Amino acid sequence: MAQEDQDKTVLVDDRATSGSASDRPAAPSRAPSAGSLPDAVYWLSDGKELAIGRAPDNDVCIPDQGVSQHHARVGVTAEGAIFIEDLGSTNGTYVNGEKITRQTLRDGDKVLIRPHHVLKFRYQANPAPETADSHAADATRDALTGLYARHYLLMQMDEGFFRARAQNENLALLMFEVDQFKKVTETHGPAVGEMVLREVAKVVSSVLGREDVFARHENHIFGALLRNRADAAAAVLAQRVRRSVKYHPFLHNAERIYITVSLGIGFLARNMKSPMDFLSETLSNLAKARRAGRDTINGSHSLRDIVRQSADKNVA
Repeated sequence: MAQEDQDKTVLVDDRATSGSASDRPAAPSRAPSAGSLPDAVYWLSDGKELAIGRAPDNDVCIPDQGVSQHHARVGVTAEGAIFIEDLGSTNGTYVNGEKITRQTLRDGDKVLIRPHHVLKFRYQANPAPETADSHAADATRDALTGLYARHYLLMQMDEGFFRARAQNENLALLMFEVDQFKKVTETHGPAVGEMVLREVAKVVSSVLGREDVFARHENHIFGALLRNRADAAAAVLAQRVRRSVKYHPFLHNAERIYITVSLGIGFLARNMKSPMDFLSETLSNLAKARRAGRDTINGSHSLRDIVRQSADKNVA
């Protein structure tokens, strides 16, 4: 933003799974505030509401007589959407200038707690991959993209598989590949192909959450281990990954190269005996997406239903 020195407070969802998310990747930022909000970031998570008000027991305490004792709350729906709800405050709660009773939040929305306290809602971005040079001596990193390497992803998948089964947690694996990558390199050259892979890594990193393990699996195939996400949440995240790449301007010599990805999602199931069963299902779904054509998502039957219900037609 233009005046970074005036930035104050931001609400951040690091899960990056809301169905109301922007189609473009988003990173945390801060909103100018003329009020007395502290310079802080408030993280949102499943199962915990964020209370806003004047009373000291609020998560965001605003010591202003114009703010009600319990003014508003921010929470997460069962479908993974983020919402803000006014709690009958005296002066009201506004989203992007409109007074609301309850409102689903989108990336970049500005929340005004009357009389003059502004917060901004953002989806948390994974830190952008560092340069290859910074990971030259790091065996867990891919030299080209700076992402985690394949063996690290598989190691984390093994550990996550047994931990999730033991603790009855959700676990999903997202695998995707750059569509028609061979044609890109044949048309524009290997250097441009490498540029595309680096850009894809950066774009998708900005969509994933802090706890996700994102790696380059091989050549133009990437993988992300998604912890504690239900089917619906993983489906929405897959859509955001697909769209973030599709709408990103990949430029070469001032000319845009249109890049898309196809995705497969696997979910931990009781009948899986080993991490390799988990990986095999995901790669099988990726293969189905590849055969169905470019820019597609494939997963279990329930996943296809979830995505179709959210008006996404790009499902294999």
